[in-house]
Amino acid sequence: MPQFPARKAIYNIEELKNPKQDLFELYPEAPLCRNCNACTEACPQSIDVREGVWKAVFGDFQGVSEAFINCVMCGMCTPVCIADIAPNLVAVYASRVHGVHFTKKPKGLHRRIKEIEQGRYQKDWERILCLNDEELKNTTASLN
Repeated sequence: MPQFPARKAIYNIEELKNPKQDLFELYPEAPLCRNCNACTEACPQSIDVREGVWKAVFGDFQGVSEAFINCVMCGMCTPVCIADIAPNLVAVYASRVHGVHFTKKPKGLHRRIKEIEQGRYQKDWERILCLNDEELKNTTASLN
């Protein structure tokens, strides 16, 4: 039986130099998938987990993100894997890498992050947190 809970690799996503190759250093068991499909059978969300692992191995991180969009991180795929892969953790890695390294950032993102860090929106945030459900619903409706 594989170790459970699974071993989670420790990494700083922004410091990865070659995310596709780094997958093999962080999760060396990933390419050892035996295609037994036990992970997919165990998934309560009906995710094709086996295919997601192979997409990660071949560097299709966007495909992994899309395949695992409904993953609830229950980890049921992990103890049934005969290759000791933690598919859900491989998927998290692939999704994070896709978002940080392969997705075009919106214009003004860095400026907006700096504004948030400087507290420009703190009063607005505090006001929103104090709203009851009805006030929040009305505020949201007025934005649309």
